[in-house]
Amino acid sequence: MSSLLSIRLKMAREAKHLTQVQVKCLTNINNKTLSGYEKGVSEPDIDTLITLANLYETSIDYLVGKTDEPTPHPIKKEKPGFEEYVLSAPTLEDAAQRIAELQNKYCIDRETFIRLSEIAYDKHGLSQVKGIDKTFYIKK
Repeated sequence: MSSLLSIRLKMAREAKHLTQVQVKCLTNINNKTLSGYEKGVSEPDIDTLITLANLYETSIDYLVGKTDEPTPHPIKKEKPGFEEYVLSAPTLEDAAQRIAELQNKYCIDRETFIRLSEIAYDKHGLSQVKGIDKTFYIKK
């Protein structure tokens, strides 16, 4: 029993390349609950609908079918500058801690994790890591 709301919730999530588990991490909405919304089994309350519209950067009017234009919500959240945050770390160890923090807070995907790790390594290299025989590591 899919409704327009359920279809649009799923389309909006997929347009942002988010999994239900990532939405759970970002919103604290249980992924099983979200699945129920996307299957039309249940409908979100207004506060949850606002949260999802903000996350998906669309309007509630689009999600509920009052408009077919998925115009982004006028108040956009600033996206965190992951790269800047990692690059501002004074050491490789601090950069690794920041990447772990981003992983926990924003459920970053594997590609982003690898990219952030590479930029931290490019900036700091192994020169700051204690106890590693650097002769075995060749930077590509």
